[in-house]
Amino acid sequence: MKTTATLILTWVAFAALAGERFISTTGTVQKEIPADRLAMTLGVTATEKTIEGSVASLDKLLDSLGAQMTALQYPSNALTLKQRKTKQAWEWEGQKKVFLGFSSEATVAVSLLDLTNYSKLLTYLGTHEAFDIEWMSLSGSAEGAVRRSAVGEALEAARAKAALLAKEGKGKLGKLLEVAEEEVEMPENGGRSRMRNVGDPLAGTAAYPIQILVRVRAKFELRDP
Repeated sequence: MKTTATLILTWVAFAALAGERFISTTGTVQKEIPADRLAMTLGVTATEKTIEGSVASLDKLLDSLGAQMTALQYPSNALTLKQRKTKQAWEWEGQKKVFLGFSSEATVAVSLLDLTNYSKLLTYLGTHEAFDIEWMSLSGSAEGAVRRSAVGEALEAARAKAALLAKEGKGKLGKLLEVAEEEVEMPENGGRSRMRNVGDPLAGTAAYPIQILVRVRAKFELRDP
């Protein structure tokens, strides 16, 4: 599994409080790993003139979705029917409310542990108006391990910066006094970029990338040389 990391060192402070001398720095590590799992919630809707017709149409849509998942070699437990209901369907035409018939709706959970045919699934859903992606999340099986590794790298980055500053200030870096992981927001395109497909095969980026961003703030003792 290929990952890339960028070290970013920001915000440095020297302080002397009640005789305590210390250096506070932050270290930030950004990595990218390929997604290999998916969780999705689908809304499926069928509207017909009668209740019976609406229910039958919804059944047909659900059967076709199941058949498509089988064709894409996904296991039967990748789909879970969460709920379904039937209600009257109306729409507004100017100032007038017009009765359309009956709408049968279903909520389906999709769970994939393999994204081999994921692009084909998206094509199928996108070309059938009855299916609506209400929520989705891509994840990677290595995400936990990579995040733990990134925390250690971020601390080392903060330490390296603090050591450099101590040297420049004619001092010596002492022991670690405090460390905490900080909340950090991904760039504006960080969320949706998890769903993008990379056009350049030479870019070295995963087809469905997950961005991992970790920042720690560390406080080190500052000693005399």
